[in-house]
This record gives sequence, C-alpha cells and structure tokens, in this order.
Amino acid sequence: MRKQQFLLVTFLLAVLSGCASMPGMPGYISEEKSSFDGSTQLSMEPAFVYRDNDGFSGSDLKLSLLWRSTMKNEDIVLEAFVDGAHSFARGESLHFNVDGEVVSFKALEELTNIDYEPGVYSTVYVPGGNVSSKRYLVSRKFITRILEASQVGVRLDLRRSFVEGVFSDTTSSSAHEAFEVFMQKVEQKS
Repeated sequence: MRKQQFLLVTFLLAVLSGCASMPGMPGYISEEKSSFDGSTQLSMEPAFVYRDNDGFSGSDLKLSLLWRSTMKNEDIVLEAFVDGAHSFARGESLHFNVDGEVVSFKALEELTNIDYEPGVYSTVYVPGGNVSSKRYLVSRKFITRILEASQVGVRLDLRRSFVEGVFSDTTSSSAHEAFEVFMQKVEQKS
C-alpha cells in the first residue's frame, strides 16, 4: 500500500511541476520575435502570490513580467492582477516589503484594465469572471533583490480595499519561482 501511495504522490508532483511549462499555465514564459524590427519579447503568464508562506492558502494576487530587447537595459514591466472588477488605487499602489524595507511603485497608466476571462470546461465547469490589472515599471536590479531576499511581502492597494501575499513563497506555480526562470531567460537574451 505504501508503494502505491508513494507512486501516486510522485506522479502528482511531476504533473504539478510540469504545469509551468504548458501554455496558459501560471508562470509559463513565451518568447516572440518581431518580424517588424527583429526585437525579442519575453512574457510570463501571471503566477500566484499566496496569502501565506505555504502554497496552499489561496491567492488573491497574481504577478507577471514582460521584457523586450528594445527596452532600456534595466527595465522590466511587472503586471499585477486581481480577480474581479476592482479599481486600483491611484499613485503608488503596489508595495513590496523586502526584508523590512517597503518599496512602492506607481502604475504606468491611470486607469485599471478590466478584462473578462471566459469560463472553461474540463471535467467540471469553472465559470468565467473579471480580472483587473495594472502595469508597473521596475528594474532588473529590483527583481534580483526580491528574489534574493529572505522575506518579501506584497500589497496591492485597491480603491476601497487591498490584497496582499507572500512573494518569497517558493511553492510550485508561485510568482517567485516563475520570476527566477524569467530572469534567467532575460540574461540569456540580453
């Protein structure tokens, strides 16, 4: 019986760890080459920032990254996502607590982008819903700093509330793990 349990757990871990390598899955990184100017773009599917440092606490917040070879050398676009139709706060609305020091960012645009994601059906139907997002310009140095820090919390201020989570969680499908892979690819391309 123990051998069967071990094999089942091993299989499930293999399936879950492979999810980031599939298009549309959290943390998946796609690469495109422009036929217009030959530039390269790397973009990452939004990955989870879990509420607690356990990977099982749920996630109200997702983060993704975007880089183009035509951007200034140190620039990276970080996009924050929250489920539902929410207006993000104006001014500095994205905050990182990096080992006790708070670093805040102002969005590139004033208005919150609100998209509708349709439902999906596999074995059960998962209904669609709204997803709100804004983009922030950060540096490669900052991304490296949060990847190397011991404890990183994230807070996103919405107009009437906030969402927050633990970025330093390294569980599968976490933003931390996806950011590490993304930055390795950026280094290879630049």
